[in-house]
Amino acid sequence: MTVRVPIKGATLTAAREMLHMSREELGRAANLSASRVAEFEAGDTEPTYRQMQKLARKLDRSLAYFLAPAPSGSDVPETADFRGRGGAEIPPALAKELKRAAAHRSTFLDLADEVPELKVPQRVTRKTVHERANDFRAMLGLTAKFRPNETQTNAVFNFWRGQLEAAGYLVFQTTGIALEVFRGLSVHADRLPIIVLNGADAPNGKIFTLFHEVAHIANRTSGLCVLDEHVDEEAVCNTFAAEFLMPTGALRVLLDGPADVTPENLARYFRVSPLAAAVRLRTVGRMSQEHLDLFRERSFAEWEEIRRIQASRDGFVPPWRLRYRDLGPRYLGAVLRAVERDRLTALDATYLLNARIPMIQQMQDEYFRTGGQ
Repeated sequence: MTVRVPIKGATLTAAREMLHMSREELGRAANLSASRVAEFEAGDTEPTYRQMQKLARKLDRSLAYFLAPAPSGSDVPETADFRGRGGAEIPPALAKELKRAAAHRSTFLDLADEVPELKVPQRVTRKTVHERANDFRAMLGLTAKFRPNETQTNAVFNFWRGQLEAAGYLVFQTTGIALEVFRGLSVHADRLPIIVLNGADAPNGKIFTLFHEVAHIANRTSGLCVLDEHVDEEAVCNTFAAEFLMPTGALRVLLDGPADVTPENLARYFRVSPLAAAVRLRTVGRMSQEHLDLFRERSFAEWEEIRRIQASRDGFVPPWRLRYRDLGPRYLGAVLRAVERDRLTALDATYLLNARIPMIQQMQDEYFRTGGQ
């Protein structure tokens, strides 16, 4: 006997539309036609239990979710699209990451022993961008001359992520989304705003994007970004990130010195990417916009080649390491400590970390081995 599930068709429609997903794409998850999905949504027929399991998994929902009436609002945060693409649709995979990031934030607020007070600069404009970047350095207790002691790019990224999370931000990363889709996004909140980075980016590229997104949050403009200089809001946020990471005072010392300052040697000095250094040289008039555009294209091509080479090598990154990276030690630690204190069960953790027990054990071992780094 075939068991069918009495779902609410309107709830299925709402869940699909929240993720910007077509009926065709949803149907493929359960080997169904778009017209069959439309029948489920209209209430003309009910899916089998197995079909509904697959549809629910694709939509990142529990099966029970579809037994209730459609929600009155969306749990996928809205973001302004600063990619300069004329209102192109947000891909379902990215909408799903937005949904998860918002859920993780809610969980963190429930579980964290303490949420740091948010340190955020005042509104960033073309006229105030340099002042605001310097203000933010002061908020973090950093002098204009400070640069991280770490030299490995992953270690430098972890340092800056730790600085921001200690200042009241929550940082996540994504896996499996192409870099041309987005480099970073932000979700503004007066308490614990969210920054999501594309895990496909180079570590030093992510560093620049971190502070680009801080500027969006300062302006209360949740944003979806590729850091396009031709979009006004993006150009301002790029200038903020460049000034924060490479303050004018320290930069002038190098520019006034005897050595020729190239993006590459500037990047080594400030522990940033050559592209970030090139953007900085553009802001002080030492590089033309045409040269910067060409440098950007070359940088992207070089990183894609590096990724291609990495993908062709033997071996792979274990899934638990990618999940650890994407969740970040701050959120992961809040969940693991809650399990330790019996505030959550292991089953709860599998849902909150989107991982099975063996993967959670591997992440837990790594978390306590590294002291939550």
